[in-house]
Amino acid sequence: MKKTSILKTKKKTSQQLTIPSTDSNLPPKTIFLGRNQELQKIERAFVKEGISRFTITGIEGQGKTSLAIQAGQRLYHSGKFKKICFVDYAAYSKLDAVDLAIKTLETLVESNLINVATTIDTLQCEVPTLLILDSLDNIPTDQLQKLLDAAAQWSEVNKCQVLLTSQVTDFKHSAFPIDNKSTHRILPLSRLAQEDALAYFQYLWEQPPASQMITPNKTELLNLFKQIDFHPLSIGLLAIPLKTFNPAVVEKRLVALLERIPDNPLAALLKLALEDLITEIQLDGILYWLAKSFKRKTTKTLRIKNKTLHLLPRLGVFQGGVFEPDLLEITDFKPEQWRLLRSTLERTGLISTEILPNFRVPYIKFHPTLAPILWASFSSIKEQKRVFSDYQQRYAQLVAYMSYEEGNDTIQVHTLLRKDLSNLLYAVHSALDAEESWAVQFAKNVKLFLGIFGFHRDNAILNQRVKQAEDKRNIT
Repeated sequence: MKKTSILKTKKKTSQQLTIPSTDSNLPPKTIFLGRNQELQKIERAFVKEGISRFTITGIEGQGKTSLAIQAGQRLYHSGKFKKICFVDYAAYSKLDAVDLAIKTLETLVESNLINVATTIDTLQCEVPTLLILDSLDNIPTDQLQKLLDAAAQWSEVNKCQVLLTSQVTDFKHSAFPIDNKSTHRILPLSRLAQEDALAYFQYLWEQPPASQMITPNKTELLNLFKQIDFHPLSIGLLAIPLKTFNPAVVEKRLVALLERIPDNPLAALLKLALEDLITEIQLDGILYWLAKSFKRKTTKTLRIKNKTLHLLPRLGVFQGGVFEPDLLEITDFKPEQWRLLRSTLERTGLISTEILPNFRVPYIKFHPTLAPILWASFSSIKEQKRVFSDYQQRYAQLVAYMSYEEGNDTIQVHTLLRKDLSNLLYAVHSALDAEESWAVQFAKNVKLFLGIFGFHRDNAILNQRVKQAEDKRNIT
C-alpha cells in the first residue's frame, strides 16, 4: 500500500544530546519536534539577555517539560552551563518543596546541603548551573511561595539561573512578575504551528505498528487538528486511530466523544485512541531469536480487548509513576496485557520508561495529565476503593521489606525508595487518614528513610502524625 509523506520536505527531529550523569539529572527524551522558535527565545534570554529567571507556561500537554529538557541540553552543549539540575514536581506528594529542590541538587554537587543558605554558598563555588523546577502546579500555595523565595535567591547567585514550568502565568511573587521587563521572562505555549503539527504527525505515522490505511492528506489532517486546537499531546493520541480507520470515521467518532465528555477532551481522545486498537509488540525470549533466525517478523499484531481497557483506570492511583512490578501487582494487569498497553501509551507520550543504574525493572513515568484522567474514569466506587487499599498495603509491605534489606543492599534500597517517595508518602498519609491498624508501623518505616534522605521537615510532620495516632489509640 503506497504511503506518501505529508510534507514535501520532512522536518528532522532534534538530535538526542547526551550529558554525563555527573553533570545532569535530566530525564531522557526521545523526540523533540517543533517549538524551535520558542527554544531560541529561551537560549537568547539566558545567553544574550542575561535573564536570571524564565518561566514556560501553558495548559497540560503543550510540551512545557519537553521544551525545558531540550533547552537544558542545548544550553549545556553550548557551554552556557556546566551542570543541569532537574527537579520534578509532577508527582508532588507531601514532600517539602524547598527540601526536594535542595536534596535533588545535592546529588549533583556532591555536597551536603542543609538549607537555602548552604545551597547559596555551594552554588557560589560551583560551576555555572541551570536549575529547572518542573511542573509547579500541584504545590500548595504556601509551599510554592517558599519555593519561589528560594528560587529567587538561587537565581541571584552569579553562577546559577532558574527555569520554571507551570500552567500558571502569574505566581503573584515579586521576583516572578508578568511584565517581562525585569530579569524574569515568561514564554506562553499555545497551539503548534501547522507545519510543526504535520511534521510531528509524520514522525508518529512512521513509528510501529504499520498502518492499515494510506497516509491522510494534509487537508484531512488539518481539519482534525482544528478539532483539538493543534494540541501536541492530542495529536499523539489522534495518530493511533488514524492507522486503523479513515479520517472521516475518526473525525465523526472524535466529535461524538467531545460532545459526550466536553469537560475533559483528553479523556475523550484517550478513549478514541484505545478502543478497537490494533497494535504490534516485540516478541521476546526464544520466540524473538527463532523469528530472527528464520528471517520472520519479530513482532506480533494484537488487539486491545475490553477487559484490558477495564483495568486502565487503576493506573490512576499512582503518583507520577511506579516501578513496573508494583504496577502489575496493584492493577492486576497480566504481563501481556500491560506490554500491549505500555507500547501504545509510550508512543503517545503519556508514559515514558526509565532504567535506573543497576536496576533490571523499569520505572514507568506518567505524563502529569494521565493519572487524574484515569482515576476520575472509574465506573465503580467500590472497585476504586479496593484498588486504593491494595495500593496502600503494597507500599506498606514494600517499605517494611526495604527496612529489613537496608543493611544488606543499602545503595539499591535507597535508590529505589528515593525514586518512589511520592507513592510512599501518598500511601502512608492516606493510611493514617483512614486510621488503618497498620498505618503507624507503616509511618515509622517511612520515617526511617526520610531521616536518611535528609527530608527533616517531612520527617517531623510524619512523626507528629504517628504521635497523634498512638495517643488516640491509647485513649480508646
